[in-house]
Amino acid sequence: MSYHDPLDHEIKQFLKPKSQDVVLPDTVQMAVENALSSLPEQRSKKNARLNRWRWTAASIALLLALGTVMIYTVPTFAEMIRSLFAKDNPDIGLMRAQELGLVHNPHIKVKDKGYTLVIEEVVADPTRVTLALQLFDKQGEHDRYKLSLGEQNTITIKDAQGNNVGSMYDMGYTNDFYYMVEFFSEPLQTDKITIEGNINNLGTGNQRTIEGNWNFSFDLDMKEANSKTRVEELSGTYTTPHGMTVNLKRITRMVQGVRFELETELNDAAMARSPGDLWEKQALSFHFENLENEEIHSVNPWKSGYMDSLMTSDYNVIEKGKMRWSYTFKYLPENEPYRFVLDGYSIAEVDGSKFSFKPAELSEPKSFKVLKDRLELVGTSMKKSQSGSETEELAVLFYGEMQNEIRNDRWKAYDSAGKQYNVSKRGSSGLENSLPDHWREGYISMGDRTMDSPFEYRIEGLDHIPEELSLVREVVDKRYKDPNWSVILNE
Repeated sequence: MSYHDPLDHEIKQFLKPKSQDVVLPDTVQMAVENALSSLPEQRSKKNARLNRWRWTAASIALLLALGTVMIYTVPTFAEMIRSLFAKDNPDIGLMRAQELGLVHNPHIKVKDKGYTLVIEEVVADPTRVTLALQLFDKQGEHDRYKLSLGEQNTITIKDAQGNNVGSMYDMGYTNDFYYMVEFFSEPLQTDKITIEGNINNLGTGNQRTIEGNWNFSFDLDMKEANSKTRVEELSGTYTTPHGMTVNLKRITRMVQGVRFELETELNDAAMARSPGDLWEKQALSFHFENLENEEIHSVNPWKSGYMDSLMTSDYNVIEKGKMRWSYTFKYLPENEPYRFVLDGYSIAEVDGSKFSFKPAELSEPKSFKVLKDRLELVGTSMKKSQSGSETEELAVLFYGEMQNEIRNDRWKAYDSAGKQYNVSKRGSSGLENSLPDHWREGYISMGDRTMDSPFEYRIEGLDHIPEELSLVREVVDKRYKDPNWSVILNE
């Protein structure tokens, strides 16, 4: 026969309204129940000392429950991490920081003009600084659209010597808090950072501006996060058919990310195609995959639906023809082999390709081939100059299918009298005919045929429609997709 203790009912009645103030996760509710069930049964109502002890134990159980709830409620990163589990690309760096106990609580709470700024979670390592910031109004509701960072409101990061090493910005991402972050292209080397907020204005768009003082400052010790950093030297060298040599250098593993470094060097023939500083205008395309050829993530691919965990990238000129590249990812396999695959690269080169046409004869579209690129001219028109003046300039309207990149190409225009004009670009572009299982196929589509919105080459300073117009591509952003190299890492 089970024994029913009236005091148990009394304790539960006490706990009930308290627990209703918060939403207890199942694991927390189970912990409370287990704590209560583990208490010894009361055998005598006269044992007041035992009763007091059981009340104390119940209170402790409640405090533990509330404390646990504080860990799992907004605006904590724990809540964000739980939601990230349902996404295709979880933030492994934040989860790793949580596992290692590197989530800081600076206890920031600043009140002014009826608004309260709160910061309870910050994660920092040499890769990045991430923090959750909330702004509560008089009713205690989080206002997600009241704070905007810019000239008047800033959150800066300083190293141990007081040097400014970064400025945080809001990534958006969630309505539960302002998701503030700063990425470091070079691993931060300091034992301490100071995060300073200068928040003096609230209100965005058409909202009424509220001036006040929500400034804050706090320090974070970086020693423990720094101690988790490991460097792995890499080996692997390859020379492409058109004269670029790629050397893998090292991997730096940090708490929130992995930095991958490599160097490239152009031979004399490649440098001759890119004189002056053209050779510095480069981009690399590569991806990582496991040994079952399953993609881990990619950089600059011509592939539909590719995996992307790149946080930041950077490159520096080491010497003439030689560059150092660094890419920081959220994750690269640590305890299993995987493959680096070079898919291609692009580089600005001297071109000189030319085509001419008579605007009056463009009653029907006319196509031109420029190297492997195709442009279909559909008309010309006079439009307001993009320089900000009230003058007009000629716009050449076309749709393009480009096998080469278009970031660094450079065009000039010549009228019937041979006068030269600069050319600027205006319009939308995107990848077409890319494949989900191939990193190199497809082309760049210039203009949007579905919206009847052609791309425009603006002929700057040409304020009339000439009898004939010539367009010369002086520089092509040449895309090479013929490398054939991969190397297994972590063997």
